[in-house]
Amino acid sequence: MQLTEIIASLGRVRSPSTTHKMPLLSAKNLIIPSLSVLALLSPRVKGANHGLGPNACLNQGPSFLKLCVYTSTSFNENSGISIIAHPETAATLVAAISNTTASWNARHHIAGHAHLAGDLDSLPYVVTPIPGKGIGVIATKPIPQFSTIMVSFPALVIDDELFPDDDEHEVPGEGPRLFTRALGQLTDKKRALDLAKSRGHEDGKVHVVEDVVRTNAFGIYAVDGRDFKGLYPEIARLNHGCDPNAYGRFTKADLTMTAVATRDIEPGEEITISYIPLGLPSVYRQQALANWSFKCTCALCTSAPEASSASDSRRNHLVELLHEMKQLIPTSSKPLSVEQTQANYEQLVVNTREFVEILQIERLFPKVGEYYQRFMKIYYGFGDIESAYKYARTALKFAEIFSDPDGGFCWGLRRDLELLERLIAEQEE
Repeated sequence: MQLTEIIASLGRVRSPSTTHKMPLLSAKNLIIPSLSVLALLSPRVKGANHGLGPNACLNQGPSFLKLCVYTSTSFNENSGISIIAHPETAATLVAAISNTTASWNARHHIAGHAHLAGDLDSLPYVVTPIPGKGIGVIATKPIPQFSTIMVSFPALVIDDELFPDDDEHEVPGEGPRLFTRALGQLTDKKRALDLAKSRGHEDGKVHVVEDVVRTNAFGIYAVDGRDFKGLYPEIARLNHGCDPNAYGRFTKADLTMTAVATRDIEPGEEITISYIPLGLPSVYRQQALANWSFKCTCALCTSAPEASSASDSRRNHLVELLHEMKQLIPTSSKPLSVEQTQANYEQLVVNTREFVEILQIERLFPKVGEYYQRFMKIYYGFGDIESAYKYARTALKFAEIFSDPDGGFCWGLRRDLELLERLIAEQEE
């Protein structure tokens, strides 16, 4: 399918939905006295953490220095969730996971204790052993491009402070005790413990929770200025592919992680996501994957040398094209004649078409929003407001599919579109 056809079809995409109701996170099922910020700021008050007392926190003194364990045993159909966070940030996280009804109603995956958001037959995939890969996910029904495959709720959300750089690789202070407490209070511990491990917890080098989280977790960024790791067990079952057919989308408002189909997926096809940034040439992909202690054997990495080399050349050329496109823009420090400006603009159009063609060949659809935002800025630099608007509108359509619809990236694109619409209206007056 051509990119123009894909854009035209976006309005027809719908996510599967059910009427299943999710138990909301409330004061009675949290292991803290209430959802109020005051209660969260005072984990030592009588009854706080239901008897966990000061041993549930790391570091003594002001609350902003503490890391504490907060657990709900009934969250996600009694699978549970444990949060390790500073009390102030925990208030924001609790509010987010209390806001998951809409995502629950639209979800489409196996929940804890084998309960389902819908009937088992409605699932478009099965979790099963895959030779040479351990456990993976295989499609059992056709999955249309851009549709939601599954929505996963976190089992663990842990402040990055407890995960120093791999070079240091030692959890500070009493972190392992907090890991033990967070895991122990989960209702469904197997949901986390059954996931792959790659950091040597059997030898006592790291705590089992650290091993599971470092191997399987996703980054959760900028929650009250702090970064976290979120463990999403269902999404974590998806194996890596350098040319994946699914993409993980994080939604900050309710802390959910969604797997979205990047292209049509046929029955019998393995569903994969990329553990590393999309679009890297092979040498950089293998370096980035070293953190997971495996050599990638996906179809792209094991393709014939000629095909692999051609893909690398195309991906490298994307970087070159984008750099050249930026250099074509006339600036006050680099004034151009009318003739040169026109020649540069014509070259820009040629480069843009070549760039889009490579995007389609390499199937980098989740990056269309990012790249088209750059096109918007470049065409705006040439004074071509209508083309800038066209690329901004397409960027937003893809961004709303593959990134947080209420996140900063989409918000910025909507603001840009409003500005461009005003400029177009002014030109027409």
